[in-house]
Amino acid sequence: MTDNQRSQTPSPDLDKAMVLHLEMQDIKVDEATAEYAAPTASHTQDEERAFVRRLDRRVLPWIMILYMLSYLDRSVLGNSVALGIKQDLHLVGSEYEWAGALFYCATFAFGTIGGLMLKVVKPRYYLAGCCIGWGGMAAAQAAATGFASLGAIRFLLGLFEASFAPGCAFYLSFWYTKDELTLRIAAYAGTSAISGVIGGLVSYAFGFASQNVLKQWQWLFIAEGIPTIIVGVLTPFILPDRPEQVKPRWMSDKEHAIALDRRNRYVKNASDEGINWNHVRAGFMDYRLWLFAVIYAGLSLSLAVISIFLPSLLSVMGFAGYKSNLMTVPPYAVGYFGLLLLSWVSGRIHQRGILISLAAAVGGVGYLLVGLVSGSAVRYFGAFLVVGGTYWSFPIVLAWIANTFATDSKAATGLGAVIAVTHAVGIAAAHIFPSNQAPQYRMGSIVSAALMLAAAVGAIVMSQLLQTENKRRDRLQRDETGPVALGAAADKDPNFRYVL
Repeated sequence: MTDNQRSQTPSPDLDKAMVLHLEMQDIKVDEATAEYAAPTASHTQDEERAFVRRLDRRVLPWIMILYMLSYLDRSVLGNSVALGIKQDLHLVGSEYEWAGALFYCATFAFGTIGGLMLKVVKPRYYLAGCCIGWGGMAAAQAAATGFASLGAIRFLLGLFEASFAPGCAFYLSFWYTKDELTLRIAAYAGTSAISGVIGGLVSYAFGFASQNVLKQWQWLFIAEGIPTIIVGVLTPFILPDRPEQVKPRWMSDKEHAIALDRRNRYVKNASDEGINWNHVRAGFMDYRLWLFAVIYAGLSLSLAVISIFLPSLLSVMGFAGYKSNLMTVPPYAVGYFGLLLLSWVSGRIHQRGILISLAAAVGGVGYLLVGLVSGSAVRYFGAFLVVGGTYWSFPIVLAWIANTFATDSKAATGLGAVIAVTHAVGIAAAHIFPSNQAPQYRMGSIVSAALMLAAAVGAIVMSQLLQTENKRRDRLQRDETGPVALGAAADKDPNFRYVL
C-alpha cells in the first residue's frame, strides 16, 4: 500500500472481537494477530458480508456475462454445422477440424500473458478490449468465404479469448478471499454451460430463419457477435480495477477500506506492484504448475470436444439436423446446476482434490459409454455424464490454482500457463473425432476418457502432495503472529499452508 493510499484510508481502533473466528489457512486468528486481520478499517462482520453481497451484485454478474459470451462465441462454430456451414464454404476433408483447431493454436500461444497483463494494464480496460475483440471476430465469421478466411478469423478469435480466460479467476482473486473464491469461480465458469443452453436454443431458432439475404449460419454468427461488442463497450463503466488502485466511484470509503483489508488478510505483499519476474520464474519452476497442467489437460480436452463436436455427436445418435442443437440443452443444464452444488460443497469442506477426482471420473465413464455402447439412449446418458463431469470439476481446479500460488505474479503465471498449455490439447480435440469414425467415434471417446481418468488420478496425487507438505511445515517452528509475509519465498514460506 502506498503512502497516498494510507492517507486516504481510515484507521481507527480495531474491534478485536470480530476476528476471533477468522482462519489463516489452518491458523486461528486471535487477539494477538488482530492488528493484521483488519489493518485498515474498523468494521463488523455484518458490514463485510454486506460488502461481499454488493460485489456479488455488481462485479460477479458482469464477469459471468463476459465469460458466458466468450464460450458462446467460441462454441458457435459447432452449432453452425447443422445450419450448413460445411456445405456453403465447401469445407472438405479435415478443413472443418483445422478451423476449430486454429482457435486453440492461438490460445496456446498467447494464453500465458492474460493474467500477467492485469498487472500492467487497468483490468476494466483490458477485459473490455478483449471482449470487443472476440465479439468482433465472432461476428466476422459470417463473412468467411472458405477455409482460409474462416481459419484466420478463428485464430484471431482465439487470440482475444486467450488473453481473457486466465484473467477471470485472477481478477476475482483481487476482490474475494480464498474461502469465497471457489463458488464465485464456479458461478462465472458455469455460465459456459449456460452458453451451451443459449447457443442450442438460438441456433435451433435460426434453423427456421429465411435465407433470402444471408445464410442461416451467417445470421447466427452476427446475432451472437454483436451483443458481445456492446457488452465490451459497457465494461469499463461497470467493473472496478484492483482495490489498491483507484477507488471506484460507486464504492464508499468504508467499503474500499474493507477491500484493502481483505487483500492482506491471510498474506502480506500478495498484491505486488507490477510484474514480479522472480515469482514468474518461480511459477514455471514449480512442479505443481505442471501437475495442474496434467489435471486440467483432460478437462480442457473435454471442454473443446463439447464445444466443437457435441451437436455432431448427438446427430449420429438419432437427433437429426437442427434438433441436435436443441438436445444439447439438457446436458448443459445438468452441468451448470451440478457445478454450483459441487463448488459450494468444496468451499464448505475446504477440499478440492477429492471432488475434482470424482467429477473427472464421472466424465471418463461418460466418454466410454458414448464410444463403446451402441444404444442411443445409453449414449445420450453418457453425454450427460461427459458434460456434467467436465463442468463440475474445471472451475474447482481454477480456484485451486489461485489458492496454491500465493502472490499475484505467481498466481497469474500459474493460471495463464496451465490454461495455455492445456489448450494445446484442444488442437488434438479437433482431430480425434474424424467424421469417418461416425457414429461411434471410438478413438476420440477412448482418448478423452483416458485423459479424464488421468485428471482424476492427478487430483488425488496433488492433494496428497500438498497434504504432505503441510504436515512437514507443521513440524517446523512456526511464526503465528499474523498473515504470511510473502517476499521472495512466496508460497514456499514455512508459514504458508496449501488448500487440499
